[in-house]
Amino acid sequence: MTFNDFLSRYQEIRQSMPQSPTRSFGNENSDLSSYTYRSSNCYHCFDCVECKNCSYCFDCVRCSDCIDCSYCVDCELLYGCVDCYKAYNSAYIDYCSRTYDSFFCWDCSDCHDIFGCTHLKHKQYCVFNKQYTKGEYQEKIAELLKLSPEENIKKLKALIQKYPFGPTNITSSTNSDYGNHVHYCNNCYLCFDTARSQDCGYLYDSAYCQASYDLSYCYKAELCYECVDCAKVYSSNYLERCSDCFDCSYLTDCLDCHNCFGCVNLAHKKFCFLNKQYPEQDYLKLIEGIKPTVR
Repeated sequence: MTFNDFLSRYQEIRQSMPQSPTRSFGNENSDLSSYTYRSSNCYHCFDCVECKNCSYCFDCVRCSDCIDCSYCVDCELLYGCVDCYKAYNSAYIDYCSRTYDSFFCWDCSDCHDIFGCTHLKHKQYCVFNKQYTKGEYQEKIAELLKLSPEENIKKLKALIQKYPFGPTNITSSTNSDYGNHVHYCNNCYLCFDTARSQDCGYLYDSAYCQASYDLSYCYKAELCYECVDCAKVYSSNYLERCSDCFDCSYLTDCLDCHNCFGCVNLAHKKFCFLNKQYPEQDYLKLIEGIKPTVR
């Protein structure tokens, strides 16, 4: 079988399979969510991984008890937050890490009990970047919390304008300058919205990946190439909406498969070619003529 013949047959199988209205794996009580993976009690959440008790969240990883949050990782008890890491019990904070008990902050790290602040590190009891005692802080935020969120956000935006703003947002990363929104990464080239990854290139919206290239919406992928919307995949390429797979190529909507090639909608399978089961040696012979042409 030539590679073109294989592709034609693979596309036929893809088109013949029923399409699920949602794209999710391993969820519990999260029927009104899509593109979620191993999450529980989530309502209207999308592109989330290992989250629980969340509502209206987008692209969050390992978050719990969060509402209206996007691009948050390892966070708990947040409301209306964006691009936060290990934040706790806060509301309306953006681009903050290891921050807790805070409100209306932007680009702060290792802080707690701050309100309306930006570009702060290792601070507490600050209001709009001014230092106060604990008692003074509590009195001030009691009054500020009576204002509408829009009023406090307007004040914060005016304060942000007084500080320089770089062309990219890259934090705690090494040799990963060519990209944007890259956090805790090493040796990553032209990656965007990427976190906790290393030795990767051309990643978008992915986290915890290693030695992989050309991935989008992937989580914990290693030694992978050209994968989309996959989780916990290893030594695989050209996968779409797959999870817990390894040593596979050209799979769509597959779960817990290994050594499969050109398959669609399979679960807990091995040594399958174009959705048919083969003995191991027969499988290896079938793909031998195709694999060299796709390297």
